[in-house]
Amino acid sequence: MPEGNVRAGFVGCGVHARETLLPAVQRAEMDLAAICDLDKRLAQRTTRRFGAFRSYQDVRTMLAEMDLDAVLVCGPPELHAEAAAIALDGGCHVWMEAPAAPTAEETLRLAELAAARGLIAQVGFAMRFAPVYRRLQEIASEEQFGEVRAIEVALWLPKMHGHDDPVLFDLPHALDLVRTLGGDVAELSVTRASDTQPLLVGLKLQSGAIASISFAAPVACPREQVTVAGTSTVAVADDRRTITVKRCGCEEISLWGAGSCRAGAGASPERLEGYLPEIEHFAAAVAGDAQPLATLQDAAAAQRLAELIATGDGGVISVG
Repeated sequence: MPEGNVRAGFVGCGVHARETLLPAVQRAEMDLAAICDLDKRLAQRTTRRFGAFRSYQDVRTMLAEMDLDAVLVCGPPELHAEAAAIALDGGCHVWMEAPAAPTAEETLRLAELAAARGLIAQVGFAMRFAPVYRRLQEIASEEQFGEVRAIEVALWLPKMHGHDDPVLFDLPHALDLVRTLGGDVAELSVTRASDTQPLLVGLKLQSGAIASISFAAPVACPREQVTVAGTSTVAVADDRRTITVKRCGCEEISLWGAGSCRAGAGASPERLEGYLPEIEHFAAAVAGDAQPLATLQDAAAAQRLAELIATGDGGVISVG
């Protein structure tokens, strides 16, 4: 079925949902049928704002009364897991903001439920869908780039996004991006500042490449930079907007800007940040026009790494 025929319900009407995700759902041309939130008035206001058909305070009631293909969930991690399980039991495909559940173990249980129901469950790892990182992955896959030897990520966030522990609930975004660019992790080590943040994570990938993540949240001066080094090329992505590429034996440095992607120079923040592309991809997967990406298995892998990092300090930890 065409993407526009994907009939969706949305759970959670917080600031991130209202200002970023719901506009992305509209731009993705999904049929937004219902909105659910425990706050009745907030649900009603959000329903009117985004042109949904009905508002609800209970997910089960929404599923019973509305004929939905998919449910999108945004809220605290425990809400993600609970609402997603209800939606999967009700026969709906699910997209949920990261983290999918409070722990990697609970995320894997959700993955088993989705597999048993034969349903798609996609997790909100927007970084891997951002145009700049898609292009970075393409550049690193080119023959002239050479074998990927190292990945460096600096992710210093301006706020905690409502999470009490950014290491467990924000760091997985960077970990998922490293896995997307370089593959699975074999070993890791952690170096902490005296106040536990910022921290430096060292990773050895199963491919033999190495990676590092400098992470802190919240900070006064946020920054985001990702470097991928191959045997003959180095590519650096800055703030999800530009990529500079320098090739061995060539002094010329080429520049790629997000304005040159299909979004055009006037690309919306939802597209550049990756929120719109990930929801577009989810809609296409539900419609049968794309393969699922950013799965619950991916979420569990990133979250397990974050759990090891949260307790590690100095020594090398085998991921297994």
